[in-house]
Amino acid sequence: MEDLPINLSIPKHKPLFTNILIIAIAIMFLIQILLVYITGEPESVLIKLGAKWNYGIEHGEYYRFITCAFLHGSIVHLLLNLVTLNAFGKELESIFGNYRFLLIFFISAWGASLTSFIFSPYLAIGASGAVFGIIGGLTVFFYKQRGKLVNSNAKFKSMYTLAGLNLIFGFLIPNIDYSAHIGGLLIGGITSFFISPEYIIDTNSLIIKEKNKQAYETFGLLIICIILCFVSLFSTN
Repeated sequence: MEDLPINLSIPKHKPLFTNILIIAIAIMFLIQILLVYITGEPESVLIKLGAKWNYGIEHGEYYRFITCAFLHGSIVHLLLNLVTLNAFGKELESIFGNYRFLLIFFISAWGASLTSFIFSPYLAIGASGAVFGIIGGLTVFFYKQRGKLVNSNAKFKSMYTLAGLNLIFGFLIPNIDYSAHIGGLLIGGITSFFISPEYIIDTNSLIIKEKNKQAYETFGLLIICIILCFVSLFSTN
């Protein structure tokens, strides 16, 4: 790949699914509040709405690996995740495109919940595992673009510093499922390694274009999903 001239910018996509996910998560939180108000049983409501509940997963409720990312335990928990998702989700979606962003979000949520299932017996909820996956995805992208894109070195350093600090906070703050954070970060980074965009310069028009690497991306996603499926099934038996 050629070095990119300083006066050229990479192709960007208009964020769409970041906003949709934020709205969906906010709606689910309102539904939680309403149901808890009606029933007076917050834990029961979370289980019914799809929290990461090890007993349910052990009995075939694998959807919980994803649905738990749409539930939150408090307004502070919700706002922290939504603010972070809004900032870094939109950045990743603008670079990776709409569907690659969705893949990073849902695969990271799956990986985070699976890691939590393996290492923690407790009920777990929240989008933070998926958000860590987005941070991992951006970290890997900027790592691969070091010396090629303007400010990529600085961006890479800021992303891995952010990831490291948030992991440390996860260890220090009570009731934080740090295993989910680590799982989401790793799976998001690995997924990004395969599907993050790379660029070439059209020397005639001096326009930066994305390389076509669809076969490589498909192969990488297939391997990741096969491994996650295998571990999900193996760990529940």
